[in-house]
Amino acid sequence: MLFIFLIFIFIKQISTSNEKLKNIQTKSTNVDISQPKFAINNETKKIYITAEEGNFLNKNEILLRENVRFKSNDFSIETENVIFDRNEQTAHSKTKSLFKSENTEISSDGFDIHEKGNKIIFYGNAYIILK
Repeated sequence: MLFIFLIFIFIKQISTSNEKLKNIQTKSTNVDISQPKFAINNETKKIYITAEEGNFLNKNEILLRENVRFKSNDFSIETENVIFDRNEQTAHSKTKSLFKSENTEISSDGFDIHEKGNKIIFYGNAYIILK
């Protein structure tokens, strides 16, 4: 009886492991880029962009998802979804975003980055904390 019980647990463990593997494979096949890294370059600074996943929308636009972070020497922006245009070096997000710099925090419903990072527009319900 104990032997049958052990066989049952072993078979159950194998089927659970196979199901987890199928879920991981299904999730990863929907992603064009794993852990993408890009940069926006202008005359005075670089803004580094990282995310967990990316999908090509067309030749120039990439949808970045999950833990998207823009980081420069002056600030960082964190959000969950961004459309990044590699050719124009612009970014657009309609998800909750958090901007942090040395003396300022801005929480907003989204943002646009234009002019190669020289101009950032926050929109929606935005809260500014000055330190």
